[in-house]
Amino acid sequence: MAEPIFEASVDRAKVDTVGRWNSGIILVSVALGCLVTAGLVFAIASGMRWFTIIIAVLGVAACLISTVMALRRRRALMLLVTGTDIALTVTDEGVRLAGAPLIAWHDMVFVGVLDDRTRSARMQRLPVSGPLATAALKAGNGTLLCEICVRDGAALKRAFGGDRGAERVTLFDQFDGARRGLIPLMLDAVIEDSTAHQAVRVLIDEASRRGVPTGTHTSVFGYFEWKGPMIDRKWPVAERKDTRGTA
Repeated sequence: MAEPIFEASVDRAKVDTVGRWNSGIILVSVALGCLVTAGLVFAIASGMRWFTIIIAVLGVAACLISTVMALRRRRALMLLVTGTDIALTVTDEGVRLAGAPLIAWHDMVFVGVLDDRTRSARMQRLPVSGPLATAALKAGNGTLLCEICVRDGAALKRAFGGDRGAERVTLFDQFDGARRGLIPLMLDAVIEDSTAHQAVRVLIDEASRRGVPTGTHTSVFGYFEWKGPMIDRKWPVAERKDTRGTA
């Protein structure tokens, strides 16, 4: 095994907090979903007005979405948190995640980073959605998303060998003969903040040195515009931009 260039350790206190909040959100969402579903059945059986029924349906949908998102967060964090104390290792061969096989540099299409701290802070200050945004962050949403795109996402899924972490590799349509795959890493959800930002800098620097396109963004829309053409040939852009690095 190649000598590590950089290693990021798991922050166990963060992991414990994220686990409790995420489990709490799942339990509350399921309980509320059952309660609202019972109310919906009663509303339909009682012949209540359509407005009441629509509100109940929206409530059930919201509980379902909240549960699904919490489960997806938990699976995403499995890529960084296992029995070992090391969440992420960068070597000359590539990037090794705690719960994933080695991702070689030559297999990467890009390394992209979305620094969402400013928008998240603004969301938390809003009167209605603020508490929900705060709860989502405590449950592991994180504000520092790093995504690694690979040329053959299906091959990476097979390399997991049946591990549940394979579910977090999102596949896209055929691109140069293979389906590209995207791996999300919510670094600051389970790694101490300064270490998470150092990990991002190392990933960007090492990928750039090897000719892998990199981009760091603070705008969600700007980030999607940057990465879209590299994962989807049908992405609606007027002109393909240089993907060797953006800010």
